[in-house]
Amino acid sequence: MQRVYSNPTEIERYAKKAFGIPDFLMMENAASCMCDFISSLWQHKDTESSQKPKVLIACGKGNNGGDGYALARKLQGKADVSLFCLEEPGTTSAGTDGTFGTTGTATEAAVQFEMCKKLGLPFIQIKELHQNVDSFNFIIDCLYGTGFRGELKPQAAELINLLNAQTDCIRIACDIPTAFAFKADYTISMGTQKLAFYSDEAKQACGKIIVADLGIAREKFESAGEQVGAEKEASCESTKPFSVLLVEKDDVKLPVRKNKAAHKGTYGHTAVFAGNKSGAAIISATAAMNFGSGLTTLVKQPSSNLEQFKLSPELMISDTIPRKTTCVVLGPGTELLTKETACAIEGWFDGEGKAAVFDAGMFGQEEFIPLLTKLCSYPDARIVLTPHLLELVRFCKLCGITAEPSVQRDGTGANVTVQALSSSPETKIKLAEQICKRFPGIVLVIKSANTFICDGEKTYIVADGAQSLAKGGSGDVLSGMLGALLAQGYSALDAAITACESHALAATSYGPEAFDLTPEKLIAILNRII
Repeated sequence: MQRVYSNPTEIERYAKKAFGIPDFLMMENAASCMCDFISSLWQHKDTESSQKPKVLIACGKGNNGGDGYALARKLQGKADVSLFCLEEPGTTSAGTDGTFGTTGTATEAAVQFEMCKKLGLPFIQIKELHQNVDSFNFIIDCLYGTGFRGELKPQAAELINLLNAQTDCIRIACDIPTAFAFKADYTISMGTQKLAFYSDEAKQACGKIIVADLGIAREKFESAGEQVGAEKEASCESTKPFSVLLVEKDDVKLPVRKNKAAHKGTYGHTAVFAGNKSGAAIISATAAMNFGSGLTTLVKQPSSNLEQFKLSPELMISDTIPRKTTCVVLGPGTELLTKETACAIEGWFDGEGKAAVFDAGMFGQEEFIPLLTKLCSYPDARIVLTPHLLELVRFCKLCGITAEPSVQRDGTGANVTVQALSSSPETKIKLAEQICKRFPGIVLVIKSANTFICDGEKTYIVADGAQSLAKGGSGDVLSGMLGALLAQGYSALDAAITACESHALAATSYGPEAFDLTPEKLIAILNRII
């Protein structure tokens, strides 16, 4: 797993101080990383070795622009470089000889800007850019960095629209895509993974994220992040230090069967409740069977319409929770939590080796709150909740949970919206912490373009999911996978990490842009991640 940070500017500032790094050196190293990356991409293109790439670097007035000017200087002679200056850096108090001698964002960028002018690097104007934008092999976004807030000015928006319209090139964002309006093929993040990358809007903008070092080893740079986090914790700030982690393929713990003396009971029994939309429950149960559950049963509720479906003989059907069930799944295809179903689960659940997955229809049911509260009272309970964003909003309103703990709760959760959750990873984390505090011991899986897994202590981000999953039934597959792992004895957190990443990788292996990925096909390719 990789650590993800919400305060990259503070970490860079602390690293400079802790390791005695001059202000200009990190900018130089950032430019060197981008220069090397562009060179490596160009060398792999099917082109004559003597041909130089045409590179456009669009620069703003701050540190991000300074990185761009330094990059232009390093590419001079290796590439045909053009600079576009959106806004000149502020005046510098450096000496007239142009040496580095001061600190401050504008000063560093201004010195790099002056060097580019003295070196004779060409600056292109907007009219000329309109005429020649299609000629560039690389377009580099160095306009605004992590400190950008608010709306883009019309001139900047026009420029970014122009740069995005050029399709026959490679677009690279320096540190972070400007306002997430620039659509990058690659984002070269300086020093660390940044939490800002993992909003839903950012997923469309960042492309492949590559973390580059700034002249010191990454673990040393991140140690500065630990120190910043520890100081925040000591000052009682609400954000936990270094508590967000990016899940990777190597973090998956598949239920590979190594016990040669095993039998079907070794791998647990998953019971999936079938409600008024029983097709969803069938998908979930089928996924559980295909992800290692030793036995899988569909439990009929009064509203069930299982008789309308042709079922696989591998799936058993029961009117009650089978005696040796180790995990129940409730929510796929169930829009109403009846008193009978709630009593059945409460009577079966004793926390000793028992687990539960709650999905979909449960998050709008008032009757669900007392049931969940009761189950969470068992110290060894393993419970996973899997809402998508709208379901999470409904659940928060039911519980009177707000994004800010200090906001007086009036039972409406009025400050929680799908838009806020989609655009703000911080809001997701704050809500998750509140929910985990309200229901101790649960693991919350927030399904979206990037899936967030929260246990109240840390947040784990699954970013490998693809848009091919945007189809009814995909979430039912995930709930069945979670149920299967819990039935086999996984902890709630390990089950969530393995199921969510496996679900994402299977879809990606089928094709991120595929429009024909169905739940049945997704279940069939779960073994592709091995």
